[in-house]
Amino acid sequence: MKIFKSARSRLTFLYVAVLALILAILGVLAYVIFTSSIYDQTDRALSEVGTSFETTARRHFEDVQEQKNVSEALSHTAEDVSFKNYKVFVFSQTRKFLWQTRTLEAEPNISTDTAQRWLNEFTSSEEANLDGFSNDRELFRVHYHPFKMGGSSFYLIVIHPLDEQKAYLRQIRNAMLLIVPVALLLTSFGGYFLAQKSFAPIAEMSEKAAHIHSTNLYERLPIENEEDELGRLAKTFNDLLARLNRSFEQQKRFMADASHELRTPVSIVRGEAEVSLTKQDRDVSEYQETIAIMQKESERMSRIIEDLFTLARADSGAFVPALSSIFVDDILADTVRAFRTLGKKHDVSISYSQNGDMPLEADEFLLRRLFTNLIDNSLKHARSKIEIESSMKDGQYEIRISDDGPGIPLDKQDHIFERFYRVDKSRSSNSKSLVGSGAGLGLSISKWIAELHNGRLKLSKSDSNGTVFKVVLPLNQATRTI
Repeated sequence: MKIFKSARSRLTFLYVAVLALILAILGVLAYVIFTSSIYDQTDRALSEVGTSFETTARRHFEDVQEQKNVSEALSHTAEDVSFKNYKVFVFSQTRKFLWQTRTLEAEPNISTDTAQRWLNEFTSSEEANLDGFSNDRELFRVHYHPFKMGGSSFYLIVIHPLDEQKAYLRQIRNAMLLIVPVALLLTSFGGYFLAQKSFAPIAEMSEKAAHIHSTNLYERLPIENEEDELGRLAKTFNDLLARLNRSFEQQKRFMADASHELRTPVSIVRGEAEVSLTKQDRDVSEYQETIAIMQKESERMSRIIEDLFTLARADSGAFVPALSSIFVDDILADTVRAFRTLGKKHDVSISYSQNGDMPLEADEFLLRRLFTNLIDNSLKHARSKIEIESSMKDGQYEIRISDDGPGIPLDKQDHIFERFYRVDKSRSSNSKSLVGSGAGLGLSISKWIAELHNGRLKLSKSDSNGTVFKVVLPLNQATRTI
């Protein structure tokens, strides 16, 4: 049914159904309790009538002024005593009918045969009270009261019509049958109203979310109360939108920066090729110069593309490093030797001091690239020296790479690990670089490599006296898949 496709309708239906079940159970229990209470009161009254009859008979029997036998005492009692809406039958020990109380207009009219039948039922069932029907099917409550007097046993059958009790129970039953449906109807309207009001924020959030696309991820869902469940849901969704927005912005910036970085070498190569093709009278040296420029820019494009490919694999979330047993100190020493020639060319000394062997299970190629990027970055900015120190502390290797460059401005230090970020854009094609692409990807890749090995890369210090980067690699921790 279409009506139950709405969560509000389903919630209202379940609420009303549960309430109906509870009211039905409570109604039945209340009716049973009322019925039991009425019957208990009737049974006590019947018992009191039987006791009163017995007490009166004993007084007649014990009258000292006039000695009477038991039969006369019971006969006088039946003639003198009458109970409104109650009737008493007296039977002998042999179950022979003896007397009955007087019958008034408002008292029940029961034949002696009916009373005899009820007496037989009591003696066979040994019950004190039971429901009995007269010949005209009128319901009575019947009480059995045996007693002894004057050495003989007698039985009293006390009866009381249940018309008033039935009428009272019928009123209760009719009231319940009227009140419960009305209560359920009012509850259904109230429940639907409350459900609609409770779901209103969800409907508003749904409508707002339907209008959020990739072009307006900056918009957020409304939050009325951050402390309730809907508020926390909206806040969680807004946090998701914020992460998506950051991812989209990073992707856009990544594509724009990648296009910009590739456009420059492509434009240079294209320009040099066009010049070479348009000028027919160029000598060999000019052609060699043009080819050298094209080769340099092609190498730069290759490094940018390689860096982009590395970051793409990192972002895929399924990069598996090629682990092997290596010595970190050997990789550092090899990397330093590779840069020393270029350092001497620019009057920058590169020194490395180590503190014993540094074995590790790691990806040799990635660690070599990590240290290469960091030393290459330091070489771009160093004035005269680069110092590399390695040590083991608290179960982990620490590698410090410092230079005496001008340092990184304080307002830019939080951005140096972002992709395509360059503190000094004029250094994008710095001749002091050995392997860098100049696109601002080296530190980002280095940070990813350190985290891939459960380590970390951080900027330890940077001021006018120089910059210090620190790499921390855990000694006994396996790498993780990123």
